Amino acid sequence: MIKPDRLRAVLTQTIDIFQANPEKLILQYDKGKIKSKGSQSHSFEYHYDLELIVVDFPYHPDVLFVPVLNFVRNEQWELLQNPELQDKIEFEIDHNNHESYDIYIRLPLTERVIVKEQDGHLTATHADEPNLADVSPFTRLTEYEVYLKDELIYQWAEPNE
Repeated sequence: MIKPDRLRAVLTQTIDIFQANPEKLILQYDKGKIKSKGSQSHSFEYHYDLELIVVDFPYHPDVLFVPVLNFVRNEQWELLQNPELQDKIEFEIDHNNHESYDIYIRLPLTERVIVKEQDGHLTATHADEPNLADVSPFTRLTEYEVYLKDELIYQWAEPNE
């Protein structure tokens, strides 16, 4: 499964606390299923809930939710576009002594794995998600600012390479 690693990379790149304290970001898999058509193809799909656990988060929760939703737009866009799935992203927040938050987010994810046989060997490749530009007006987030009551509380811009 590759989406959890992609989400970790996005959050580590965009939120400084995870660069300095990677242990504050915990990713767990729950309710995992493998679906296969049972045909001659060896291809299959992973279906699982990714539990994102953030401990002692010192910023407003919006600082976390903005890049998480941007990740969803790129990696599991139907959770935002399909009205039947729009309530599937779940969360809980514990406010710790008014100084930090423990945040729990549950993302239902799928990953297609294409398995091909060639010369007696099987090769597994994770399929890319459909290009969001083909199905939605969303664009890739390259910078953001979070305001709380007109006060800038966090900002991030993608580094120029």
